[in-house]
Amino acid sequence: MNKTVLGVVGILAIAGLTAFYIWSSHNRYSLTRGAEGVAYEVDRMTGESWAISGANKFAHKDARETQHKEQELAVEEARKISGNAALTGVGFYSGKLYNGSDWVVTRVVMQVSAIEEDGTTRWTRDLAASVMIEPLSTASFIVEVAGDNGIKNTHWGIKRVFGYKG
Repeated sequence: MNKTVLGVVGILAIAGLTAFYIWSSHNRYSLTRGAEGVAYEVDRMTGESWAISGANKFAHKDARETQHKEQELAVEEARKISGNAALTGVGFYSGKLYNGSDWVVTRVVMQVSAIEEDGTTRWTRDLAASVMIEPLSTASFIVEVAGDNGIKNTHWGIKRVFGYKG
């Protein structure tokens, strides 16, 4: 009886490991959308990624990850980031940011409040935008939102800024 139990347990263990191997092989790669709508395929095991253009794949290395470590800008430097933004009415919050610092800005977290016609606040959210703004330059951003139908105004402010020394 012990040999039978050990045999069954062994077969179940091998079947479980085989099932895990097959599952991980089929779920090894993921597709994701980067800034500006570029599609990337990412190998979950190695972290390698490829930019996808039509039927072609190109090896991709994110310059922010390979050359510079992103960090939060000090308050004095973050205050040098300014811009304008608005809801587009079709599910996006977009605008332009000016980087008046000597840092390269890679990500901005904004707090946005959607204001109804009567002046009441419908919602307040933190929205993060991936950007690449060189010092003393301007760049556009766009973030998807929901619940923006009928909103006539927004109040927003920059909450946190990330980047690296330029």
